[in-house]
Amino acid sequence: MSTALIRAGEPIELPWLDEPEFRCFGCSPENPIGLALAMLRLPDGRIGAEATFGEYHTSYPGVVHGGLVHVLVDEVMGDALAIEHGLLAFSVTLRTKMLLPLRVGVPYLAAARIARAAGGLFHTEADVLGPDGEVHVMASAAYRPIRSAQARDLMGLDDSGYARTRHYFDHEIGP
Repeated sequence: MSTALIRAGEPIELPWLDEPEFRCFGCSPENPIGLALAMLRLPDGRIGAEATFGEYHTSYPGVVHGGLVHVLVDEVMGDALAIEHGLLAFSVTLRTKMLLPLRVGVPYLAAARIARAAGGLFHTEADVLGPDGEVHVMASAAYRPIRSAQARDLMGLDDSGYARTRHYFDHEIGP
């Protein structure tokens, strides 16, 4: 996938970014040490984000740390659920196959889709593509929607914060 195709994606505005306490490491522009990923709807319908990692994101010199690659695919797959189904979810499993290392200073595209919903979980898939379109990473994950009680307790939402975000919780999933 060329950088021209990456730029062909339509920007998606994430509504929860306006929440004052929301500082997601993956997508919030308010997190000074986060990735500040901007979501796109790609021409093929998948949800994507472009990422170029810097020198502070390395494991070996010039090579992006694998943990940050996991953050990238988890963020894009989780945001795909939020965008497509209007729900927030926790990842239950996350599997990656690292085919090629990601390099510092190179733009990559993470692209995700929802594969299926079953047994109370959403199953997603993602690829991380280099500028030449070569697949560097393949990932899959299962996500469980966040319930109201979890949101209040784990996220520390007060009544007004919960009222603003409650439509993201307590979704039912098919069999």
